[in-house]
Amino acid sequence: MTRTIETGEVHFFYRSKIYVGQPSGVDDLQRMFLALVPDDRKRARLFIVGRKQMPDILPGEADPSERHWLLLSEVGAPAEIGKALHPVRYQTETRGERQTQQAILVGSGRFVIASRDDATQPAYSLGQPKTLGQPQKALNIEKEARYVIAVRNPSIEVPGFPEAQPDYPKDVAQKFADKRWIDVSGSRLLDYENAQLVLIGAEEDAEPLDIGSGGEADPFATFELDRGDWPDDPLRNGAFAEATGEAEPVESEADRGKGGRRGGPAAASTDSAAGVASALKGVSLPSDRAALVRQARDNDAPDEVISLIGNLPDREFETMADVSKAVGEVR
Repeated sequence: MTRTIETGEVHFFYRSKIYVGQPSGVDDLQRMFLALVPDDRKRARLFIVGRKQMPDILPGEADPSERHWLLLSEVGAPAEIGKALHPVRYQTETRGERQTQQAILVGSGRFVIASRDDATQPAYSLGQPKTLGQPQKALNIEKEARYVIAVRNPSIEVPGFPEAQPDYPKDVAQKFADKRWIDVSGSRLLDYENAQLVLIGAEEDAEPLDIGSGGEADPFATFELDRGDWPDDPLRNGAFAEATGEAEPVESEADRGKGGRRGGPAAASTDSAAGVASALKGVSLPSDRAALVRQARDNDAPDEVISLIGNLPDREFETMADVSKAVGEVR
């Protein structure tokens, strides 16, 4: 029996690394984003996709080894999510003026999240582009795909997953009990920032899910983006595009540290434990020291944080707790 939990628009974006012009592959990308906009349009969700790729869809049974994580970066009105896709300039105390690139649209369509066979299964069908090109293939975006998802219990450590902590209310937190993962029984579980999901590619020849009809998704209207400011090469000619959007006025690092949408606690810009965790947001573990330094640079971390991470022991780190322990030993 299949029970539909939610339907709506799905959109895929990538954000290039700061000093990259036109990307040539995932190594040139800072982030891959997955945005879901339910049909009621009361809210939208912006996920960071682990490994900057969707999992492979393989013949036969779902393959647990083909699992990636999703980190719910932001929940808000679609227009607010649109603001998070813009570039922004900001001023740091140690590195001068910095800038993040705009997020480039690489695909749009319809999605469904359904409960079937005792599992939560999201699926999507692209409306655009009509033909997959280099960006879609690099990010493992298919014309149609189906997955299995589950929500991680934030109180149980999972190697390779971010250590962000969602602020679940008591009644939601109790659903996890001592389970490492729980199914998405309702869309409410997907409305808490920093929630983490495991995403597994489902079998290639499975019976399709009913995605429903809602017309062709228009991301520019949905997120209130100006078409003239957004390159459309990934949709129009199947090529990666260089970010061209003009950044917002310069913000001070203090402004970015007031807990707003793009900021967070002021400690996130220091070499405190929170600063290191912020610098390594999105890292895939286990990773060695060099990979941690690269992630911190990709996240535009302050020099003192990058220096601290560079002074960690030259070995592989299995978990963020492992990293935190090493940080305490070198400070």
